[in-house]
Amino acid sequence: MLLLTVTLVWASEKLFTKLVEEFYPPVIKDFIGYVNKGERYPLIHAIYDLRVRVFQKKLGINKAEETKACSDRRNFGKEVPEDQQVFCSRYDELIDLARAQVAISKVFEPLYLNYEPELLREIEKQKARDAVRIWIRQKLNCLDDHFRCGRDERGMLERVTGFQEETLETYRMLLVNLDKKLFPEEQTLPPVQAMDLETQCDFVQKGKTYNIKQGMVYIEGGPFTMGSEEGPDNEIPKREVHVDGFWIDRCEVTNYQYLLYLGRDPFLRKSTFPRKFHDGNYLKNWMDDLMPPMGEELNPVVYVSWYAARYYCNALGKRLPSEAEWEKVARDQTEGAYPFEGGAEFLPDYGWFRKNSGGLMHIAAEKTPNSYGVYDTLGNAWEWVFDRFGFYQLRNKDNPQGPKTGAYRVLRGGAWNDPADYLRPALRRDNLPQSTRFNVGFRCAADLPE
Repeated sequence: MLLLTVTLVWASEKLFTKLVEEFYPPVIKDFIGYVNKGERYPLIHAIYDLRVRVFQKKLGINKAEETKACSDRRNFGKEVPEDQQVFCSRYDELIDLARAQVAISKVFEPLYLNYEPELLREIEKQKARDAVRIWIRQKLNCLDDHFRCGRDERGMLERVTGFQEETLETYRMLLVNLDKKLFPEEQTLPPVQAMDLETQCDFVQKGKTYNIKQGMVYIEGGPFTMGSEEGPDNEIPKREVHVDGFWIDRCEVTNYQYLLYLGRDPFLRKSTFPRKFHDGNYLKNWMDDLMPPMGEELNPVVYVSWYAARYYCNALGKRLPSEAEWEKVARDQTEGAYPFEGGAEFLPDYGWFRKNSGGLMHIAAEKTPNSYGVYDTLGNAWEWVFDRFGFYQLRNKDNPQGPKTGAYRVLRGGAWNDPADYLRPALRRDNLPQSTRFNVGFRCAADLPE
């Protein structure tokens, strides 16, 4: 009996999820349109329109009036004509399914969050932020005191939730968070001790005028030796290539730098970054949209996909570095296995890895920079670069790029948990662009006049 009950509940949830997926786009558009028009009950209007669409598709009706007998039975206990009893049974099944699932927080909340990015985009598209904020505050008042709801609204709330506190609290929390996402500029970011990172990384701090070159160094164009003859096949051949001059960040992007951007743009936030651009673990170590891990604000931001890294850099007028650009910086005008005399023995002076990290990621710029003034190219966190992964093309020697097609993108640099061999400038790894890992971050590059 228990197994049968669990199976029926699971089946109901799957059916409801499919219905939401099928019918949500016009509901969002209608709802925001009603809010903008100043309708007294925009959500009720949108739900009514949704019901008509569902009944048209699932019951084959042409007009809402065709369900009147079914509605009268539910609301007033009236008898249903014999020729409509099967029809009304199907009507009841759809109504009961929706009502039951919407009242279950663990069903409703993830479904809502899955489509919230679409809601935010529609709000921006219809320029409805202020109107939606007024609606949110009215609904919060309604949830806090049911007698401050309109009569129709209170009736719907009672039918759907039974005034169960857990369900009401879920609705309340989602509304509060939606308001925060609509007005990110009003959110107070947590205070962070910047220590001497401002001088080492030259980060742009909150409240200061943004200069795209701030926090970056210029790398002169010219030839350098790329690849290796001693490593795996994907590092071969060792050959001379040429890259044009470019700018690159001194430091890997930190949690705090990422937070400052998220304070202005909700698109990249943990709860709103579209699921198709990550593997489900995006910013996994953040406690909330604007809450990086406590005490790790100045660590490299990790659990970011290639898509997120690219979006962030592009939004600041920058880009991800090419694989060749990254290796030119990491090699620091040398040709050996490591970019300093003495080889791996002196690696602890320049990067965090398995031997010296203590099993932890560290804040940016604690180790010695290279001669360009760039920190942490070796260790602490792997770095996404722009290129697709593939074997090197011998003919591609001038500003080389990766393959034009392919599923995987390149990672460079090694991380705090890796052996010394992984921190060689020539070493390459690959991963899917949707992948987010506990030890993968990035830095940005740019094409700007010197």
